[in-house]
Amino acid sequence: MRADGPVVIALDGSPHSAHTLEWGLHEASLRGADVLLARAWTDPRDLVEWSWYPLVDAELAAEATSYLSDMQAVAADHYPDLTVTTTSIRGGEVSALRGLSESAQLLVVGARGRAGRLRVGPIAAHLAAHSRSDVAVVRGDETAAPAAGSPIVVGVDGSRASLAAAEAAARASSMRSAPLLVVHARPTAADLYGRGMPALSPQAATEVDEHDPTHRAAQAVAARLRAEHPGLEVRTALLDDDPAHALVAASQHAVLVVVGSRGLGAFRGMLLGSVSADVVRNAASTVLVLHDGLHAGQPI
Repeated sequence: MRADGPVVIALDGSPHSAHTLEWGLHEASLRGADVLLARAWTDPRDLVEWSWYPLVDAELAAEATSYLSDMQAVAADHYPDLTVTTTSIRGGEVSALRGLSESAQLLVVGARGRAGRLRVGPIAAHLAAHSRSDVAVVRGDETAAPAAGSPIVVGVDGSRASLAAAEAAARASSMRSAPLLVVHARPTAADLYGRGMPALSPQAATEVDEHDPTHRAAQAVAARLRAEHPGLEVRTALLDDDPAHALVAASQHAVLVVVGSRGLGAFRGMLLGSVSADVVRNAASTVLVLHDGLHAGQPI
């Protein structure tokens, strides 16, 4: 877990890899970071079980190396100032990429990968929870690009993780010259899993009370971000809504959604809170998941 490590971009050769590569290279350029292009590969199951081709390891390794060389050439063409290296790893994608994340400042993965029928593939979902660094889950370019002036969205709930996410989102907004939208959603039903929020009446669910203590706290976070980042446009959305639903809805018109790995409702020991997991799974935009203990004073 380092601030000075590379941006690791995971590529699997799927149709979405080109967009994942471009997003990761642009992010590394903004950060002034080195890039490591990574591909993990395993033997096909039938070859493992029957051992038909003893040279399959060399062939698959050569294929992965050749693919990464091609992607490195693309990177050099688009971002000649970046230092880009490659690594081909034999092994399961989750374990291999999690290992690389231990010395990375960011792990970039495609949301769907080869699991193209799913909103988010199992590899991205596992790494969002288990990575040792922050993780960007990149949506493919099948959705319309955000319009000019679209914000970076961050959800805050008063937890340490969400406040760190707000700081990181403000830095990301400053780097991109994009507005920042701070979302605070007060749940409209009693939380059975530990937030301790009261149930709201149907009337309260449609009429937002800006003087509610939790909404006022979110406004204070926004005010602090404005003071710490002069010139940054900071908007607020104070909602009486399910937090995950509010962030997913905001993602429809967002450049990026930033979430902490765990909020107030997460059980102790959870790797990824239910709201963050829901956003990773359903957001329309790329999602940046910040893991605990990585962000104070670090660029993003």
